[in-house]
Amino acid sequence: MKKPFSFALLLAAAVILVAVLPYAAGYGPIKRSILSHLLMYWKDPTWQHGALALPIAIYLIWRRRAEIAAFPATPTHLGLPVIVIALFFYYAGYRANNFYLGFIGLMTLIAGASLWLVGTRRTLEGAFPWLMLGFAWPLAFLESSLAFEMRFLMIRLTSGILNFLDVPVIQEGTTLLSGPAHGREAGALFSLNVEGPCSGMRSLFALMMVGALFSYHRQKGLWQRCFLFLMTFPLAILANMARILVLLGASTLFGQDFAIGDADKEVSTFHFLTGIVVFLVALAGLQGIAWLMDRLMNKQPASAIRRVAISNAALP
Repeated sequence: MKKPFSFALLLAAAVILVAVLPYAAGYGPIKRSILSHLLMYWKDPTWQHGALALPIAIYLIWRRRAEIAAFPATPTHLGLPVIVIALFFYYAGYRANNFYLGFIGLMTLIAGASLWLVGTRRTLEGAFPWLMLGFAWPLAFLESSLAFEMRFLMIRLTSGILNFLDVPVIQEGTTLLSGPAHGREAGALFSLNVEGPCSGMRSLFALMMVGALFSYHRQKGLWQRCFLFLMTFPLAILANMARILVLLGASTLFGQDFAIGDADKEVSTFHFLTGIVVFLVALAGLQGIAWLMDRLMNKQPASAIRRVAISNAALP
């Protein structure tokens, strides 16, 4: 009865800390709970994927429940100092009016509670779902700095490729214009302002979560998983650049209103649908890199191993 009571007590404490207690005001005049803060950010397209982090983490634990249960539960008092540190971070964030310290405190509290209740081995087995839960927290402070750098990186890369393909293009600040050619004025074929959403920020963090899941299930070794996950960053940049090139090509062929939009609406339907291109290119790139890693390490993919096993089982 002791362990269920401890779980129930920790669950009640988590609900109070996350959903009930007014925690910080952020940039507003009224303190909000951490849950209300998350719900507000999860409405933003940049951070919508965060709403899936908890269900994914729960599913990953449930999927491996039999494997984790095979290890003996060895509760350790080492979890208690971790819990104390977690509560310190939580309180510091409360006093400093800072949500990010609260996020760190809650993540640390989960790790400490797991050590205290089920021990080191089971906690390590749940490390990846715990890391996936970290995608729930919006890192909004990166938007102003990282988005700015990515924005100009997209402009430089795209204009460089167009110049390499001998397509005349003019860069004016954050806008790409078709160059004057064949009697046309500058901007006659396309004019694309690479704004914050077009920088790739909206897709980068969602692709990081998808890339983490893909790497975890596609590779077995730790360094292979880490390497494949790190490839998500350059692939996200390449995929977003592919989207911009598709938009510019569609503007040339079908007109600016069809490809990008007009003054009466934010973006066209085509512009919206090209967001799928980012994920398709990135996932194809991850699969290609994983395939190459398998070949370089002389390792058969899991699907090939299953086919060999089925063939051997069918032999008399």
